[in-house]
Amino acid sequence: MPSTLRRLFVTILLYCEPNGLRSLWEENYSYMIEDYPSSSSSSSLYVLNKLLHDLNGILMQHKRSINEFDLPQITGGFEDLTNIPSLIEHELSIPISETDLTVVRVLNDCQFSAFDIISRAIRRKHSAIFFVDGPGGTGKTFLYKSLLVNFRKDGLIMLAIATSGIAANLLPGGRTAHSKLKIPIKFEPLSMCLFSKQSELSTLIERASAIIWDEAPMANRKAFETVDQTFRDILGVDLPFGGKIMILGVDFRQVLPIAFALIREYEGTKRRHLLRFLLRIRNGDEPTIEGDMIRIPDCMAIPWEGEHSIEQLINFVFPELSSHAYDPEYIASRALLTPLNDDVNKLNENVLIVFHGEEVTSFDSVADDERNLYLLEFLNSLSLGSLPPHKLTLKRGSPIMLLRNIDPKIGLCNGTRLICYRFGRNIIKAEILAGQFKGMRVFIPRIPSKSAEDASIPFEMTRRQFPVRLSFALTINKSQGQTIPNVGIYL
Repeated sequence: MPSTLRRLFVTILLYCEPNGLRSLWEENYSYMIEDYPSSSSSSSLYVLNKLLHDLNGILMQHKRSINEFDLPQITGGFEDLTNIPSLIEHELSIPISETDLTVVRVLNDCQFSAFDIISRAIRRKHSAIFFVDGPGGTGKTFLYKSLLVNFRKDGLIMLAIATSGIAANLLPGGRTAHSKLKIPIKFEPLSMCLFSKQSELSTLIERASAIIWDEAPMANRKAFETVDQTFRDILGVDLPFGGKIMILGVDFRQVLPIAFALIREYEGTKRRHLLRFLLRIRNGDEPTIEGDMIRIPDCMAIPWEGEHSIEQLINFVFPELSSHAYDPEYIASRALLTPLNDDVNKLNENVLIVFHGEEVTSFDSVADDERNLYLLEFLNSLSLGSLPPHKLTLKRGSPIMLLRNIDPKIGLCNGTRLICYRFGRNIIKAEILAGQFKGMRVFIPRIPSKSAEDASIPFEMTRRQFPVRLSFALTINKSQGQTIPNVGIYL
């Protein structure tokens, strides 16, 4: 897995602030070049330059350069490989498989109608904004994939972005909107995206035939205003989004950010009563009791009888769990959902007890508090959604979820679910459970993570821990954009 090791090395450079970088380089150099062709004509200088070039290419995806680190420099005699692919070349090189080329043929009538209308606007280069509205599971993502493939195969640039990393990971070549368009984290009255008219990103946007933005309603309104103002400025056109064709994926019925998926018609027949119930809620047609409260049908509810009811819920979602360790398909198709992080932690602990596997516990290290304002016991007790837990207990084969973006290009985004296979003191080896990178084996290092600015504490806290949590249970927010056939909801 030399290519995986190269990405791990870059992750360590970016996030882990390693001491003794040259020693780390020398210890792992031979392992990172194992997949390079070896021959008498391949000089050691050529191999060194190729490795540095490959590492630099990954760093460039994060707007960094290998020249920033205490590593050997790329030398002369490496003319062809030192031309780093541009953003435009990257978009044009997104792979299209033979299977992808057939997706347009299997669109249903509603999907094909939308596909045809949008396609005509793209071919005629007509300024337009399309809202693709539909409940979760009605095939919006499949429509986006069809549009992306149909125009990319003709050499056109189609940008695919989404509000969350999980949704972006479902689109070929997808990235989060904030990452791709350099949307600022903090908004001012006249905020602009963080790139100039002369930048390569500006040229990329100008050349793009259309932009697909999935989960659009989940983005901050000011993010849209910022993108709109930036596009008008760089394109010099006083029309919404500078006249660029925008395809916005929405579900206006969606109150909480969760989508229950109707995957196939035969499954929909069995679950039609559930789907109709959910649509009545989304449309505001379900009768309420005591203000805005809705009564859940008895056939869908487990009566509360103390801790035993939680066991029933777990057994319903994870039947025969002990016999399904190391079963990615079983794990990926099941989850417990709940609104609160505290309840997520409680449910995960309960499920882990009955899950078979070797148990490993990792304790974090907290950045020094020079003024000693807070007791260490207090800092360890804090449970913040943006930070990994102080005490992380995992078992081989258990599902985990990433808590931050590490390498979006290979699917390692905030919210990505994985199954862990091996543990080291500073490394977890895991496999991605869903999305276009399903089945890929990756390494996750222990890295420093800082609390979000809007966290409920009056100071910034840093934990050095694996940036993951158990994911037998998820918050409803984190489940956004995922298709999970077997779900239990803990309220």
